[in-house]
Amino acid sequence: MPPRLLQQPPQYQDLESIDSGTRLASSNLLRQSQCGGIVDSDALGRSAAVSSASQVRPGISMMASPRSVAIVGAGVFGLSIALALRKRGYRVVVFDQEPYDSTAYAPSDDGLSQAASVDHNKIFRASYGTKLHYQRLALDSRAAWLALDAGRLLSPCGMLRVQPTGELGSLERETLAGLARDGLRDTQFVRGDAADRARAVDEGWDAKLLAFCDAEGRALEAVLDSLAGFVRCSDACAFVQRSAASEGVEFRFGPEEGAFDSLVEETESSSSSSSSTPQKRVIGLKTKDGTFHPADTVVIAAGSYSTQLLPELAYHLESSAGSLATFRIDRSERALWDKYAPDRFPVITWKSAPRAQDGRDMGSVYALPRTPEGLVKIGYRGIKFTNFQPAPAGAPFTQQGEWSVPLPRAECSRIPPPAEEAIRTFVSLFLPEFRDVPFYSQRLCWYTDSLDNSFLIDYVPVYADRSVFVCAGGSGHGAKFLPVLGEHAADIFEHGDASASFMRPFWRWRPDAPRRNGLDEGPDGPRNLARMGDWRRAGP
Repeated sequence: MPPRLLQQPPQYQDLESIDSGTRLASSNLLRQSQCGGIVDSDALGRSAAVSSASQVRPGISMMASPRSVAIVGAGVFGLSIALALRKRGYRVVVFDQEPYDSTAYAPSDDGLSQAASVDHNKIFRASYGTKLHYQRLALDSRAAWLALDAGRLLSPCGMLRVQPTGELGSLERETLAGLARDGLRDTQFVRGDAADRARAVDEGWDAKLLAFCDAEGRALEAVLDSLAGFVRCSDACAFVQRSAASEGVEFRFGPEEGAFDSLVEETESSSSSSSSTPQKRVIGLKTKDGTFHPADTVVIAAGSYSTQLLPELAYHLESSAGSLATFRIDRSERALWDKYAPDRFPVITWKSAPRAQDGRDMGSVYALPRTPEGLVKIGYRGIKFTNFQPAPAGAPFTQQGEWSVPLPRAECSRIPPPAEEAIRTFVSLFLPEFRDVPFYSQRLCWYTDSLDNSFLIDYVPVYADRSVFVCAGGSGHGAKFLPVLGEHAADIFEHGDASASFMRPFWRWRPDAPRRNGLDEGPDGPRNLARMGDWRRAGP
């Protein structure tokens, strides 16, 4: 019989599948004070107790003795699964080419990093339309963040979802319906609803239920989501890395001893078949310094580099870039400093219109409150830019012999003209004080898109004996799940199709799924930076 959590329909349209104990715990935590104290170093492991992720059979292991796991990538996905596997008794070593032991994940002064996890802040939301399984996972994650340290790692400042017109869009209506089914409609405030506006006043949210108009002066509808906010992503990664190290996870950082060079394979004949077809079995990995690191299983959690390290992932995943720009407020600018503080200003998201045939999209822009350093970040994902280059010979999946890979770090310090245009339009409407202010910084942030926006967390079937596992495909929305993702991934790692994780049907290896989410476009698509001319020389 399938585990209890997998007995529900795969779409999770019936949120009664969330047991009453979990719902009660989540509801209580959602309404806790936004103030909290610093937790001790192993609180992250204990936080699973307030999440339904704790129901994924911790301690039930199929291994006879502790097995060794090598994880490539020390970002959100790699850290989360590393800690969860270590708590289940595995010997875990994590490799990353970045010197996080010295930088502690702090964003560099130039704002450039090849890792999406290295960032001041990432949006936290539970608004997923009809994808109620992700809504559920986000609510579990929010409760876990609050148990860790609501004041430092998660800022529940709210998020204002501004609509394209004066009416609620279809996705917004679906989101409100989904939250209502989970008993959380009262956490949402629709600006055009008089009762919601009155509740916002009563509950102290009215100052963030802001009013905006489009360029023609027409009022835009908006919904203030009091469940949402942002995660201090770099701080969170540093916190989890320290927690993992204290639990016994080993780390190898740097461009030599931490940098992946290759998988080390052992070829053997299949014993489960009468044929002598060779099967690849990985016995460890080699780093750039030439050292062989034996492991029973290698986990690829390398973000936008995952396909380059393991070409077998290329059908499922594609590297793409979001566009980020910042303004910097000096403390002496007291009015702006106060206005854009998290306790006064929400996250704002806006999608003005569907993407046009030529790839242009003036919406799909967001802004976050200022950081303690005074940075106001604006992000654009309306066009998820690709960079198609020749794929290596023998790559199992390419498009016209090419695949998308991240640009070199030095070439990521400007954003393409369509992104700058979209951000400037957004700024003129929503952040008018910065209308004529030059950007403090710009950068392309490279993500890993999956073919359907769901993560890819499973064994790679072309490798024998479960010797290679993938944990990637965050698709621009993975950071918020850091406290709970690892428990789900670790249960899938141990139990495969018998996993109790309710995310198992969505994260599995999906070779027959159509390539959507833009992955069908290929090098001739409108998002390919390699065909946009010398856009990096444009502008000042």
